Amino acid sequence: MVKSTMSLLLALSLVFLFGVLMPSLGLKSGSEPVTKIPTDTLSLEEISFESDGLTLQGWWLEAQNPRATLVFVHGAGSSRISWFFNTLQFYEQLQKAGISVFTFDQRNHGNSDYTDGYLRMGAVEHRDVMAAREWVSEQTDNETPLIICGLSMGAATAIYALAEGVQADALLLFDPMLNTRDALAQGGWVGYGLPSALFKPMAYLAPLFWGLPHGENDALNVATELELPIAIMQNKDDPITRSRWSEELDARSDWVSLTFVPDTEPGHNCLSDKGRWGTHASAFHCHPQWTLTQVEQLLANLE
Repeated sequence: MVKSTMSLLLALSLVFLFGVLMPSLGLKSGSEPVTKIPTDTLSLEEISFESDGLTLQGWWLEAQNPRATLVFVHGAGSSRISWFFNTLQFYEQLQKAGISVFTFDQRNHGNSDYTDGYLRMGAVEHRDVMAAREWVSEQTDNETPLIICGLSMGAATAIYALAEGVQADALLLFDPMLNTRDALAQGGWVGYGLPSALFKPMAYLAPLFWGLPHGENDALNVATELELPIAIMQNKDDPITRSRWSEELDARSDWVSLTFVPDTEPGHNCLSDKGRWGTHASAFHCHPQWTLTQVEQLLANLE
């Protein structure tokens, strides 16, 4: 009887450790407020809009004679400003190329309202994309192509929004998070430098306790049901959102076009402060002209 009780207590303790305590640390958004408004280099309008009763903050960068609109959805723990991706230059180059940009901080990020401060890997954040799309629809005409662009977790968030009925002409994904459990395990290695296998119990239990998408509801499986052009720009050696999932989605959907980001030398300046994050979310920062060319190609395919 004593042994059974001790075994039960040990099992419950491990479940609490891996299902509650560790995710409570790993799922904290860690996002910092957006304090510098780059009005000296970008022509933008500060925007506030509502999502689920929350006030979200963003920027509207309208291009002159726009030929397309891009809604940018940032990754986990980031904001509309991502130094890994160099979003400010990305917005500026798009605007100069005649592409209007709407970018915003998802809930629990940046200057937007916080709930509990935890990430849900797109499970609730997708409603912010739905609200952003509604705002954009009131500013633009239906004849201008609209691209939703998701980075890392933002890619999953965008996928769930489209699955819920958000209208767009194309989906552009950079290093998309398509498998929640794998990303959590890999994120443990990146964050702490310990083997990802040690984080697999946490990665398995966290979705059950925190309401994260998993299994049939993973972004990969949901994306296979979408019927619109999906362009994926994937770093082959991304340590977080591994390329195997983008390759699987490409194999399973006729709507997907997968392109690998050119190799980046390990000592390149664009990776100098990234450590174990490696090439994750670095496409534009490391290869700006290549990235802009891919955007142009996607637009050309929509004509």
